[in-house]
Amino acid sequence: MKRLAAILTTGATAAIAVPLISVATAQAAPEGSVYFSHDGQNCAITPDGVIGCDGWQMVGVLTVPIGGGTVISIPAPQSIRDAGGIHPSYDLSRPYTQPGGNPDFYQVANDQGPFGPKLSFAGAFCEVSFRGTFRCVARGE
Repeated sequence: MKRLAAILTTGATAAIAVPLISVATAQAAPEGSVYFSHDGQNCAITPDGVIGCDGWQMVGVLTVPIGGGTVISIPAPQSIRDAGGIHPSYDLSRPYTQPGGNPDFYQVANDQGPFGPKLSFAGAFCEVSFRGTFRCVARGE
């Protein structure tokens, strides 16, 4: 595994190297995942009920305190939603995107929720919710 490091500079002379994350080798979402896209993001629900979405976003953010009250936020290339809630992921291989992109959510939705289409798979679901918002809930959440 490779290590990704950020070089942070404070003042004119101080530099700190902070190891942030492990970057995995290219891997697709597990076989049997259901892929979809919504609002410009490519996502998948895996057979174990985990929901992952590719796309640089502030939803999944790594916050690094560097002393003196200074904090930086680093956007993540993925957000993962599992039984532990939502958190960032830093796999640069875009594992939740199929070659050529994912089908539109409305094409793969297999159910109807109280406010709109719903995609249910492996104990997890994503749906169009109240006032057109979009939400996902992972299995075990």
